[in-house]
Amino acid sequence: MSYLETAQALFVALGWNARILQNYPVLTCAVAVPNGSLDVFCHVHAELQRILFYVRPQNLEISSGQMPQVAEFLTRANYGLPIGNFEMDWEDGEINYKSSVQLPLQCLDTATLRPYLLAAVETVNHYLPGLRAVLAGEKTPAHAIKTLEQPQAH
Repeated sequence: MSYLETAQALFVALGWNARILQNYPVLTCAVAVPNGSLDVFCHVHAELQRILFYVRPQNLEISSGQMPQVAEFLTRANYGLPIGNFEMDWEDGEINYKSSVQLPLQCLDTATLRPYLLAAVETVNHYLPGLRAVLAGEKTPAHAIKTLEQPQAH
C-alpha cells in the first residue's frame, strides 16, 4: 500500500468518513468528541516519507485581541506533551494540533499511524474546555491549564 492508501485504511478502520481533497494528497473529515467537533486533516508527503495529522476545533472565533491569551494557553498546554503540539496562525487565529510520522513505506501500517492520529484528537478534546474558558474570559490561561492538568481522583 502507498502512504495515502495506508492513511485511508486507518480512517476506514476508525469508521471515519474521510474524503480526499481534489488535487491534493490530503484526507479530511469531521469528528465529534465529547467536548466539541473537530476537523481532521491528514497530509501525505510520500516524497518525504512523512504523514502529518492536523486536528482543528470547529466553531472557535478568536479575535486579534484574544490571540496573546490563546498563545499563552497553547504554550502552557504544549509544555510536556509527549506527541505533537498546538499551533496558532497569528494572521487569522486558526488553531491546529499537529502530530507527524516519518517512516519508510515498508515500516508503515495503520497500527503505526493510529496512535499519532488518536493522540491529536484526544489532546484537542482534553484542552478544548480550557481554551473555551480563556476565550470567554472565564479563566486566565494559567488557571485553565492548572485546572485541566490537576490529577483526578479515581
